[in-house]
Amino acid sequence: MKNIFLILFLLLSLTSCQQFVENILERDAIDNYNSPYQGNYVGTYIGDVSGKFTLQVGKSGNIFGLRDDVDNFGGKVYEGGSLNNVQSPYSGFTLTGSLVEKKGSWKIGNSSGTWTVTKQ
Repeated sequence: MKNIFLILFLLLSLTSCQQFVENILERDAIDNYNSPYQGNYVGTYIGDVSGKFTLQVGKSGNIFGLRDDVDNFGGKVYEGGSLNNVQSPYSGFTLTGSLVEKKGSWKIGNSSGTWTVTKQ
């Protein structure tokens, strides 16, 4: 009976160690990631209203944006270039699309349209 508990304890310990090592490796991969979209972009949006915006994509793929020099927005770009949750918490301005194609759509309230960017 004692041997069974010892074997179970060892198996549980190994599983916990494996998960610990996997977590460390995953954190290292995240820390060492360099987004292929890193850099500065300048764009325009047209549609119901129009204007200009800038995007700064950081090392990890985080996006910081500024629309018409007054509205901040942010989000993330994924490995394939698609934008995720890129929006302003203030105005609701939202971008969807791709940095591979350098275009997409935007929406704010009942207004919408398309956008394009060029990398600087």
